[in-house]
Amino acid sequence: MFPAPERLGTSLREEPSRPFWIWILFWMILAAVYALTGLLCSDISAQVANVSWMFYIPSGISLIAALLWGARVWPGIFIGELTMAIFTHEPMASAIIMAVGNALDAALAGWWFRDRPGRRLEFNRLMDVISLLGAELLVLQPMSAAFGMFAITFGHPLPRAVLASTAGAWYTANLYAQFVMAPVALVWIQGVPPMKRRFEPLELAVFTLVMAAVGAFGYGRWATHGVPLTAMFVLIFPLLVWASIRFPTAVAVTAGSVMGLFAFDAGLVGEGPFAALAVGERMLYLNIFMAVTIASSLFLAAAMGDDRRFEDEQARLIAELREASTQVERLKELVTLCAWTGRVRWQNQWVTIEQFLDERYNVQITHGISEEALDQFLKDSEQARKKEAAEKEGLSGRPPDS
Repeated sequence: MFPAPERLGTSLREEPSRPFWIWILFWMILAAVYALTGLLCSDISAQVANVSWMFYIPSGISLIAALLWGARVWPGIFIGELTMAIFTHEPMASAIIMAVGNALDAALAGWWFRDRPGRRLEFNRLMDVISLLGAELLVLQPMSAAFGMFAITFGHPLPRAVLASTAGAWYTANLYAQFVMAPVALVWIQGVPPMKRRFEPLELAVFTLVMAAVGAFGYGRWATHGVPLTAMFVLIFPLLVWASIRFPTAVAVTAGSVMGLFAFDAGLVGEGPFAALAVGERMLYLNIFMAVTIASSLFLAAAMGDDRRFEDEQARLIAELREASTQVERLKELVTLCAWTGRVRWQNQWVTIEQFLDERYNVQITHGISEEALDQFLKDSEQARKKEAAEKEGLSGRPPDS
């Protein structure tokens, strides 16, 4: 019904036009999903203060929809944010301002990373990852946070002491949800190449078990106590490097997001390596950890994707060069044969076939006679004999022998 995910990155000009009622239905479904997940996050925020601000699920849904279907998703985001704000008893003016900010965020992301002609965002290209991170960090999320803070202060004047922390919470909640959800969803939608190595499935199974163990007992709610936080941070890099080098981009991106979610889950229940810290410090370390894991996985996966693409391009060029070299060698094998004398053009001279084969291929020549040639030779000899006999008979006046 809606534009297929495999058309990710195509321009509006390349897409077939769809009836307007389909887009209305799509906006209603998107708005419902957006509002329901937003209410879920709001409910968690009311139960677990501060920590739940780290992950605002609707923001991730918004970016995924924008990258898949373009700027036209903004009405669904606007309706979803407005509905959620009304259900949480926000003043109508504040609700509209927040809905405008989030809808504008989705519209700009969809236009810049999908609707432009020839644009295709891929997480296995380093420049695409850098452009997306830069746009989200420096343009889209600051803009969204500015709209949100204006809406909050417009409806509920806040003390100056909490303005910075509230703006930071808004910024990071949207940002981390987008970087946890959108890359994972999009790399799997774009497709994962088939496994090429013989034992790759077994290695992937081992990696999954190791990642789950490190996440659960290193950063998750069952974390081993007494291990320094610096050791916890360092422990993540070998896994990310392993995933980036040995597996497709989707595995590396998923690994970074999963490790961040282990720590986030532990923070929600007050467990894990950050449990002993004060709320402010816990939020700081959780911020740092999620930023490091997600950004590292994205950059490593994209860098390895560029490297694999370079190797594939090299292999393609080498194959083309070999094919061209083979064609050149074949051209060298072309032999010019005189149609009248049967001689061969070899080293700017006309030589016999025997000499050519001997000098070019070191072939030793022997001679024989085929059956056809022998029959023809015998016929020619018989005709010559009869002709000679006739001539002699004519001279002597006797009839030729029968």
